[in-house]
Amino acid sequence: MARFDRKEWHYQTEIHKKQKNTEKELSKVKSEVSKEKFKNAKAAMGANLMDGVNSLFGGSKVKQQQAEIEELQSENNSLKDENRLLKTELQTAQKEHEKITDKLRSELRKIYDLFPNLRELLSIERMCRFVGFSEDLTRRILTGDKVGFKGSLYSAEYKRKFSTEHSVAQMQPEPKQPGKLRLTVDGVDIIEWFRMKYREFQKSIGINWTDRDVGRGRKM
Repeated sequence: MARFDRKEWHYQTEIHKKQKNTEKELSKVKSEVSKEKFKNAKAAMGANLMDGVNSLFGGSKVKQQQAEIEELQSENNSLKDENRLLKTELQTAQKEHEKITDKLRSELRKIYDLFPNLRELLSIERMCRFVGFSEDLTRRILTGDKVGFKGSLYSAEYKRKFSTEHSVAQMQPEPKQPGKLRLTVDGVDIIEWFRMKYREFQKSIGINWTDRDVGRGRKM
């Protein structure tokens, strides 16, 4: 019959407990190591996946956008160069225009000095064309001839035309202003001639005007 040894049993029990605890610790460590490896693997896989996506999609898009930006910058630089060139050409054209204008003004002053009545002649010429004289009649009037005519002339004062069956137009000196010229019709200033024609028209429709009130009032 075997003899029970209490010390031996106690020793074996302690060893068994330590072994169990060691196995638990080892299992725990393995579990934590596995989790950490899984996390690292997931992180690495995610990073690799993002790199792949960026390489597949983002990389080409970024390159395309960069190329477009560079192209726009090149076009912008070209436009700036063209703008500078146009400004230079415009400044050159303006200077040339100023030179030509100054030269023409100088020549015109000389002409006015040589022909003192030229300004008056040009004024009469504009008046003839405005009221309705033809080019041929205007040329004859400017020579100083008496020019017979018939037809209608336009008055800016009354904003209408007045007709005549026969009248005579002539360029004459202003009575009280030596060196000045005026356009006359039937011996009176054309402005007064229009007023006379207007009074005739008013009388034809039964309205009488006093001479001093012409253009200001009327008597019925």
